[in-house]
Amino acid sequence: MKRMHWSAWIALAVVALAAVPQPAAHAGSDTAPPTGTVVINSNRSATNTPNVTLALTWDDGAGGSGVSRMRFSNDGATWSPWEALAAARAYALPGGDGYKTVRVQYLDRANNRSTAYNDYILLDTTPPTGTIVINNGDTATPSPSVSLGLTWSDGAGAGVTRMRFSDNGSTWTAWEPPTSTRAHALPAGLGYHTVRVQYLDGVGNNSGVYGDYIKFIPPTEETVMLPGSVPLVMVWIPGGTFTMGSPDTEQGRITPEGPQHAVTLSGYWMGKYELTKRQWQAVMGTTPWFGQLDALDDPDSPAVYVSWHDAQAFLTAANNCTGKTFRLPTEAQWECACRAGTTTRFYWGEDPGYTDILAYAWHSGTCRGAMYAHVAGGKKINAFGLYDMSGNVWEWCQDWYGPYSSTAQTNPTGSAAGPNRVFRGGGFGSSGDYCRSARRYGYGSYYTGGDVGFRLAR
Repeated sequence: MKRMHWSAWIALAVVALAAVPQPAAHAGSDTAPPTGTVVINSNRSATNTPNVTLALTWDDGAGGSGVSRMRFSNDGATWSPWEALAAARAYALPGGDGYKTVRVQYLDRANNRSTAYNDYILLDTTPPTGTIVINNGDTATPSPSVSLGLTWSDGAGAGVTRMRFSDNGSTWTAWEPPTSTRAHALPAGLGYHTVRVQYLDGVGNNSGVYGDYIKFIPPTEETVMLPGSVPLVMVWIPGGTFTMGSPDTEQGRITPEGPQHAVTLSGYWMGKYELTKRQWQAVMGTTPWFGQLDALDDPDSPAVYVSWHDAQAFLTAANNCTGKTFRLPTEAQWECACRAGTTTRFYWGEDPGYTDILAYAWHSGTCRGAMYAHVAGGKKINAFGLYDMSGNVWEWCQDWYGPYSSTAQTNPTGSAAGPNRVFRGGGFGSSGDYCRSARRYGYGSYYTGGDVGFRLAR
């Protein structure tokens, strides 16, 4: 074999040395481990998905060899392979809800390893649960205003932060903070109504939809006891829309009964009878009708010789002793209650010959020889359960007397001012035309007479 020249041996040695990884500059003097941080999802406390984003920082000091790699662990024992550095990295948390810790370790070019740095986050993929109970579990309600009892739970999750409500399952209220009780208005209409609730937790998990239902059935009557255990019976009038006033063609019509217009009212209470002398005395202790020739001496006949201002004084006293909020009906409420769902001249029909009126109203045709207000409830009732809405005594309303609006209205209260107050219904001396459902009249608020009284509303 031919012996190699010494220069060839030197060349081979140089090539061999070039194939060996060389330490970075200063690597031999870098013995300090690098430092760093890890932050999950911008430091949020919880997530509803295992796919998160890690924000990463590292440092090897001014004299270090420089950080070159990083690796990750969920448990501190099992690590991913070393990988290239990145300031942000997608990461999949291990399965199962609960708190998850992600650890990172950095490696510098001198092979120094950092300690394990970590951050933790709550993985919450389970939706919250809850309940809803209307009016403490009542099966029916006399009012559309109900109370909701609410409970919720998110177990070991992020916690419930919002709730929302629906009456139809498709249209929802805005999200709002959770409360254990909440007032709710049922939609219009009698019958069964379902109220639904949905809860939202802190990471965006929606609960299922929970519901409860209740039947809206306004009571037919309510009895309030006045001083001396004197009963006052009120009838519930359901809310809705009716046509107020009379058409141009109505028999006996007068101009102030128009124009006809739609009126929408909320439900309210109305006295079943005109206020009686017995009820007036129980509250006021006075007898303004005493000594009048056209006033019947019967405690269950209407209280008469009371002005609009006298009625206001009674209302104040009655509210003080009962804790209720009685008032005079608005003119619109009065006409709605009188009509009781009808559109005819009277609540019993058109009655063009004034024959049927004899069974329904004390008026000039039924009071010959007995010209005074008769005992309340002596004639036929209307469809809402009210007596004497036509005839017997004119009934004060709350409103000032003024022209009607030509447009639809909701819960109107009449003119803003005027010289006269409204009274409605006709009295014992009135002809049939004056007892029509649409007939209206106005008089000074201090006027009194044997054919003028009132009934309560609330």
